[in-house]
Amino acid sequence: MLKDIRAVIFDLDGTLMDSMWMWTDIDIEYLGKYGYHYPMEQLRGVQKEIEGMSFTETAQYFKEHFSLP
Repeated sequence: MLKDIRAVIFDLDGTLMDSMWMWTDIDIEYLGKYGYHYPMEQLRGVQKEIEGMSFTETAQYFKEHFSLP
């Protein structure tokens, strides 16, 4: 039955596991390196804005909104 299957693709984000909490922690650490210290609730608002963006779009968002190099 499974002999003809060559590959299987899983969408893990929200399907099998939720990793959004991890991205908030990454944002806190990354922005902290540039002197930005935001409460978790404020960064959750940022997460809602960037949700669905590509990595390139997210990088551009952070660069523009936080004056990052």
